Amino acid sequence: MVDREKVEKEAEEIVRRFSEVLERYSFEEVEEYYILECKNVLRMDAEPSVDPSFREDVLKIAPKTRDGYIVVEKSKWE
Repeated sequence: MVDREKVEKEAEEIVRRFSEVLERYSFEEVEEYYILECKNVLRMDAEPSVDPSFREDVLKIAPKTRDGYIVVEKSKWE
């Protein structure tokens, strides 16, 4: 079982220590470097389109279905 508070405290400690290390360095004179030539490329989204047979295909391979939906086991999230 995962102790949420313990994980949160450990994550905060990791971020704090990483921040301390970064503060030791000056990045003002560092030139930006990108692996790809394109950066921050945006596109206009159109209306989504779905292949009509997609739903049927998914339902065919699902282990259990009911009334056109996939049935899954309800579980407790921890």
